[in-house]
Amino acid sequence: MDKSQLVKGVFDSVVNRYDIMNDIMSLGIHRLWKDKMVNSVHFTQNSKVLDIAGGTGDIAIRIVRREPSAQVTVCDINQNMLSRGRDKAINSNQLNFNWVCANAESLPFEDSEFDYCTIAFGIRNVSDRKKALSEAYRVLKPNGQFICLEFAPMHYQNKTLTKFYDLYSFKVIPKIGSIVAKDKSSYEYLVRSIREFPTQADFKMEVEEVGFKNVEFHNMSYGIVALHIGAK
Repeated sequence: MDKSQLVKGVFDSVVNRYDIMNDIMSLGIHRLWKDKMVNSVHFTQNSKVLDIAGGTGDIAIRIVRREPSAQVTVCDINQNMLSRGRDKAINSNQLNFNWVCANAESLPFEDSEFDYCTIAFGIRNVSDRKKALSEAYRVLKPNGQFICLEFAPMHYQNKTLTKFYDLYSFKVIPKIGSIVAKDKSSYEYLVRSIREFPTQADFKMEVEEVGFKNVEFHNMSYGIVALHIGAK
């Protein structure tokens, strides 16, 4: 099974408990990370935004609250997640999103179509990051912005903090997953995917290698999460 099918299966399994698991696992802090991500960007009026791996609708809803004129397309490989996100958007009285089921490595959009491309906690789940980053670059207009929020591996940082972080990640989170989402293995995968992701500096280089310029990253919560921003 390739990674895209594995990831699809993981999110099919946890979709109904995905939001509550995010709240429990992060003690609600994921909401602050997402707020900071969206608030760090000055979305221009009537801008076109592509939110990749955005099936939950969390980022799209935040964007239109910040800039109501933004035209947001939510793209996700998992139709069940998109359906979940659409329900949340309707409940938030956001009816104008465009929902597209597609792979981040092969986006069904024209070159230079969007002003902004966002992705939150999704880039580590693609099979080929270079393809996904190249696709994001392709569909952005010249000077368009790429904004990526992602967990960062902690094993190269503070050893004491890493010890507690690993204990929580590898022992506690799968246990919570088994109780709340009735799915231990999916959360074991999600924890491993964080551990295997590049460091902030290495991922910055990957973003630059596909052509993005002025790439920078900003750590949050002692480097547990990083916000990466680059321009086409």
